[in-house]
Amino acid sequence: MSTVQRPGGRLQRGRLTPLVFLARYGLYVALLIQVAAFAAQSPNFLTAANLLNILQQTSTIGIMAIGQTLVILAGGIDVSVGSTLGLGGMIAAMAIRSGASPAIALIAGTAAGFAVGVVNGAVIFGLGVDAFITTLATLNIGRGLVYVLSNQYNVNVPDGSPFFALGRGHIGPLPVSVVIFLLLFALAHVVERHTAFGRSVHAVGGNRAAALLSGLRIGRIRLAAYGISGACAALSGVIIVSQVGLAVPYLGSGYELDTIAAAVVGGVALTGGVGSVLVGAVGSIFIGVFLNGMALIDVPSIWQMVAQGVVIISAVGLYGAARARMQ
Repeated sequence: MSTVQRPGGRLQRGRLTPLVFLARYGLYVALLIQVAAFAAQSPNFLTAANLLNILQQTSTIGIMAIGQTLVILAGGIDVSVGSTLGLGGMIAAMAIRSGASPAIALIAGTAAGFAVGVVNGAVIFGLGVDAFITTLATLNIGRGLVYVLSNQYNVNVPDGSPFFALGRGHIGPLPVSVVIFLLLFALAHVVERHTAFGRSVHAVGGNRAAALLSGLRIGRIRLAAYGISGACAALSGVIIVSQVGLAVPYLGSGYELDTIAAAVVGGVALTGGVGSVLVGAVGSIFIGVFLNGMALIDVPSIWQMVAQGVVIISAVGLYGAARARMQ
């Protein structure tokens, strides 16, 4: 029995050849190998404290990767998430400084990110501007707005503010940020797999012409994906500001590359339609484990960047080769 690919990008069940195994489970095998290798090199790697540290460090990228993955699955790309993160965090910090409650600050910061995502979607599908160009422009616009709002100064969260509970608090043994990441991932996974919207995202990204003939509202579906991506990025910014107690104008620089890397390492195809929120989230954990392990075995940060690039290229190349052979 052969394995074929559905129009929506999901693989039908069939004979588990090595190529099929690589496409389906390669990420999880690589993650296990990585964990075993770092555990052998550093006795501190598998401690409970370090594993919780990895989850906490990964949670904000993971939240952003959820939104980025939905955008990519729908056939788009969002490189504005770094500045959107900074904008959401700055607005939340300024709201706290003005006397707003933590809940209001959280809502205000996240809503700002959602607005950026909606603007991205409206420009892309209302005016027909390329997604990369649009989000690259809003990356610069968002960064500029952060500098204007802050007057180029850092904004401190007042000592003793209950706002710190969002980034520094725990629910049982888990940090609040990790709980938020897990809840958002579970929600996104259910929506992707068990709702019409989730199936439509795959259909639009996998075959736009077929989606049009099926009567799907492509513009609205992609607009919703961009709105979710913006909200996720801003929420991550709010959490980071709560963790460090400070909003800086350059917060989020480079994060857009980390979210895209998490998606593609997980096996999400940049052409759209192939992959899932699950592999995007696991991809962010994979990168978090990789960077943490490299730091524990004292690999210089410059070489960590080189190694991360090699891992990304290798993962994309292997996934691409496996899919091409299966097709």
